[in-house]
Order: sequence, then C-alpha cells, then structure tokens
Amino acid sequence: MTDQYLLDHAVIEWQDGAPMSDTYDDIYWHRDRAVEEKQHVFIEPLKRLADGIEPYTQVSVCELGFGFGINCLLAAEFWQSMSAHCQLNLVSIEKHPVDPGSLAKLLQPYGFSCTQALLDQYPLPFQGQHVIWLAPNVRLLLILDDVEPALANLDAEIDLWFLDGFSPARNDAMWAHKLFRTMFARSRLGAQVATYSAAGQVRRNLENSGFTTDKLTGYGEKREMLSASRPGNWQAKPHGRQSTLVIGAGLAGLYCAEALQRRQTSFSMVDSGVPGASRIPQLTVLPQLAVRPEVRYRFSLCAFQYMLDSPGFHQTGLRWRGRTSEEVERLQKIASGFTDGLIEWLPDGDVMFHIAGWLSSEALNATLNADIKTATVSHITRQDHRWVASSETGETFRADNLIMATGSNRSMLDSALQVRAIRGQAISVGTRDLSEIINSEVTVFPTVNGRSVVSGTYARQDDMEIDPAETRQLLNSAAALADIETDNIEIHMGIRAVSRDRLPVIGQVPVWTDLKTVNRVSAIRNFEDGLYLCTAFGSRGATHARLCAEHVVSKALGEPAALDLRQQSMLSPARFQVRDQKSD
Repeated sequence: MTDQYLLDHAVIEWQDGAPMSDTYDDIYWHRDRAVEEKQHVFIEPLKRLADGIEPYTQVSVCELGFGFGINCLLAAEFWQSMSAHCQLNLVSIEKHPVDPGSLAKLLQPYGFSCTQALLDQYPLPFQGQHVIWLAPNVRLLLILDDVEPALANLDAEIDLWFLDGFSPARNDAMWAHKLFRTMFARSRLGAQVATYSAAGQVRRNLENSGFTTDKLTGYGEKREMLSASRPGNWQAKPHGRQSTLVIGAGLAGLYCAEALQRRQTSFSMVDSGVPGASRIPQLTVLPQLAVRPEVRYRFSLCAFQYMLDSPGFHQTGLRWRGRTSEEVERLQKIASGFTDGLIEWLPDGDVMFHIAGWLSSEALNATLNADIKTATVSHITRQDHRWVASSETGETFRADNLIMATGSNRSMLDSALQVRAIRGQAISVGTRDLSEIINSEVTVFPTVNGRSVVSGTYARQDDMEIDPAETRQLLNSAAALADIETDNIEIHMGIRAVSRDRLPVIGQVPVWTDLKTVNRVSAIRNFEDGLYLCTAFGSRGATHARLCAEHVVSKALGEPAALDLRQQSMLSPARFQVRDQKSD
C-alpha cells in the first residue's frame, strides 16, 4: 500500500497518435485497431455469456488493467441492447491511472455513448474504490490500487474476467499464480476468463489455480489467445425484484433512496419527522484527513469523491484557519501530501481545501422527490421471510429488505452498536458576498440569498431546546471570521447519532447471539437476512452518507460492494462487540 493519498498518473508517450506506457515500455494496444481487437478478445465473450439471460438479472465483469477505459465503454455500449432490468456491474483495477486530459484526447474521437459520463465522473487519483455510473443500468467500480491488494479486498462474485494488463514479459505481477488463485476464489460457478495472451506461463497459472483453459483464434496477426473457465454451470444472478424499506429520511435515507431509484427497484421510506442535523440548510462536504493515509482517511477521501456530482452539492472551497500552532502544523503537513490545486498552504498560514464545498439537503430532497411516509416505527419483526415495521399508531410496512438509516430514532438501534446522541445547534445570519467556506472555531458558509449558515455546537444530549449561550457563542465566533448581520437570526437544531469511534455504522446486521466465539469481524458468517444499517454519521454525514448508502444497497442486491473488505470491517455493526470480547 502506498504511503500517499494520491497515485501517480501514468507516464504516456504518444507515438503517431497512439499511447505507449513509459513505465512498462509497452503499447496499450495495436495501433489503429484498438476497438476491433478489444471487441474480438473481450466483448464477444460478454455477448456469449449474456445471450438469453432474463430480465431482473445481473452480470459482473472484472477487468485487470483499466487503461483508457475502452473495454468498459464497449461493454457499456453493448449493454444498451439488453433489457433495462438487466444490470451490468463493471469492476476495473488500475495502478497507473491515465490523466483526464489524455483520457479525453483519446476517447472523444471514438464517440462511445458513455464517454462523457466517464469523463464527468472520472476520479482524482485517490487510492481506493470509485463508483461511476456509465448508464442507468451500468455501474463501474474503478479501483485505483495495486492489483494484488485490490483483488484481495474486493467484495464481489465475478462472472467474467478481462485480463488486459501489459504483456507478461513487461508486467509479471499482473499474471502471477497468486493473483489467479484470488480470481478463482472471486469467481462464480461457470465464470469465464478472456485474455489476448497465449503465453504458456499464463495457461499454467490459470490451470494450477483451478480454471480449465482452451485456446481460441487470436486477433489480427496473433494466431492464438487463451480462454478459461471455472468448472460448473453458470446462471445469471437475480437482481432488482426484491422490495426495500428505508427507515429514516435524513441524508443517509435520502442517499439510500437515490441508490434504489438508480436501480429501478421497488422501495418505500418512513421517517418520524423529528428534525436531524441533515435539515440544516448548508452542510460541509470535506474529507477527513490526517498526516498518515490510514484506511479511515482513504475511505473518507473516496466518499468525498463520490459526492462531487451529488444533487445539491456546491464546490466552493474551504479556508481552514488553524486555532493553535499544533493545528496549523498538522494542516500544513496534510497539504504537503496534495497538489496545490487540491489542498494549498497559503502564505497567511491558512490552508485552502479547493476541493471542498457544501451540500443543500433541501435541493437533494427536491431532486429525488421520494415518497416519504411520516410515522414513528416502534418495532420490527420477521414474518414469512419479509421484514415488518410497525409504528406507534399501528401502521405496518413490509419489505424483503430493511435499511435502518435513522439517527434520531435510536431506540430502534441495538445497544451493541453503542450509538449516542449529539445535539447540534446552528444559526443563519445575513452576509454579503462570501464565496468560500471559512472554518475555525465555527464554520461560516458562503452567502446564499443574502444569508449564511454558521455551524455548529455539539452537546451530549438529545433535547431540542435552544440554548441562548450557544447562540451567542456562534455569533461571536462568526463575527471574528466575517462581516455578519445580526438583526434577523434564524436558529437550526438537530440531533446527530454518533458511534464510539466516530465512524459510521454500515453493513448487514449480524446474528448477535452468534458473535460470542468470533474474534474478528471478518470471521462473521451469520447475518440477519435482508437487514442493514446505515447510520451514526455524526457531523460528517454530508461527506460519507452517499457512498455508504450506495454500499448498503449494492450489498442488499448482491452487486460488487462499493466499500472494500478493509473498510467494511472498519465500519461493521459488530465491531464494538468483537473488540470488547477480545479485551475481556
């Protein structure tokens, strides 16, 4: 694992308009025949696999070597001929991502239907998994990382593999026996492997890992290429017929609704109507970072990346004014790990997070236009293989899957989650021409319609009473950062749910009684069928909730998971109980 947040972009040499990798001293494909070659080697096997599959199914393809994305774009193009109720899950791993300018330079002349979607969502080179929607029923999980840890931490069942790395003679790590063993473990019965290579070493490594191999006619001047498969009868995996109930309509619930709407799957939402912090008009979207890029900070950065095209997001930049010399030094060290275009240490000692911004949950809600029913759910039960949620007034809601995305209704959350309440107070005041977020003792947001939000205070209590002392604190701190008008103050209150380690609680609910003999989260095997948690975001819901909701929905529907296995363990609902058992 790299000790930096950013991966280096690929070093590309252009020879007669064709790209060549300086790192591997190899061409990306045969000159002038990229599309034809890739159609023959990779897309034809996908067509054969998908031939005759029924609606409400899914196919998952994993590619080793994203390069310029041509395989993924060709696959997405072909998938437009499939039923809208068939989903294509693309996973692609790349250690040396192509820079956006080179990507656009090469792709735009081809005119693929999903090129613009890829360019619009193409991530900054943050190490980790990035969700990109190429089409309504085509999702790409682009993993920027070394291939070995990327595959080891991938949570997916693969139907078809594209082996499209540089040649074995130039990049042996992409063709290693150990890698093929991991591929076999991630493969469904009958899964296929497509590659342009016909090397004996590749064939032997595939066979020694459990695959059966065959030689096919190659493309162009290449006489042969390999095909492989995992033994067994392949059938497409079901997708999208199940119904889902989402409890909670704060940011977590809204983003669950967005993820479900994308997949055109049936769902309903229930909310108690108790105001949460999500209702504050302006919310900070900023990755949580530290000097060392540990798993929790890489997760936050990938979650931030996924927020950049969210409805209601405004990228304005955030100026962070350190309150102590220690905080200033820490911020400067963080900035040194990024380019100035992303995070910049300014001459006055402030640090400018150019990539940051703010979210309007009102705009998000209006865009989604989800049907939200108001009811306070008091208990849930399992009946006839479905979840039944009952309200205090006797209403019942039934669904195959249930996602607990509530923070205010903590009585519904198991005590093992160790979630507590944090009351937050914010105010809205008059301002003029503030164009960026200013952060210090408080956060002052940009001017919108003559007003800015000033946020926020934190208290370990769950009452909604306004505290005049907190209002004065917010006003005084804001006045030290910007010119504000105090003749018309609006007060905002909200309750946040916070976990013991201040990380969200994300994932499928375990069978709690089965955890007594478990000594690590990754060893848990028994879960409550169809029951998921997406809660406890604390003050970072605007940054983390969208990716977490995408992950929960992807798990519920059996897709490649949006979060890798390390992140899933870190955010697991069972993590506190497992840790406490180990320390006893």
